[in-house]
Amino acid sequence: MQGINHVGLALAAPLAAIVLRPELASLPDAWPAWAGLIIGSLAPDLDGGGTIARPSKWLPDIFPSWIDKAVDRIGLSVSRVVQTLMGHRGGLHWPLWGALLIYGGQRWALPWLVWFGIGFLLHLLGDMLTVQGVPLFGPISKRKISIFPMRTGGKLELVLGSCLWLFVVWQLSIIGLAAAHTALSPLLYRLSLQ
Repeated sequence: MQGINHVGLALAAPLAAIVLRPELASLPDAWPAWAGLIIGSLAPDLDGGGTIARPSKWLPDIFPSWIDKAVDRIGLSVSRVVQTLMGHRGGLHWPLWGALLIYGGQRWALPWLVWFGIGFLLHLLGDMLTVQGVPLFGPISKRKISIFPMRTGGKLELVLGSCLWLFVVWQLSIIGLAAAHTALSPLLYRLSLQ
């Protein structure tokens, strides 16, 4: 799955949980948690030179080009080392890491780390939808599990990604309207009394 759709899946999952089971679900409550969710959804692909290994592609365009190039070189160098050690969709695609991140975040009261772990696991779910699959039972087994015949970058992913992003935009617009209503209600009530 492509990076943009990993992010779409990571954003759509907690929004869908709120729609389906509002009493049980929660959203990230501050920007570090949202950042953790998004970066966590890209982190496993550090083993393949993907979006996460090229920060200048997704960071704001505020730095001089030489800084962008230097940061990308560092990211790609780290990515090559990780890929050499673990292979693409190898050790960094073990659910064990996501579970440990969530456990650590809960243990040390770091919500951003919990959301990073959730994003990490959602990344693996997204890659399980592709024909390449993920080593779901790593490190015990290297066998890759796939639950759907989608090809990375193919038409099916385009349709899925479009649906994910439409859902995210729809839900965020509803949340925005609800927040505006909550913020404006006292003011409107006071104005109605005059």
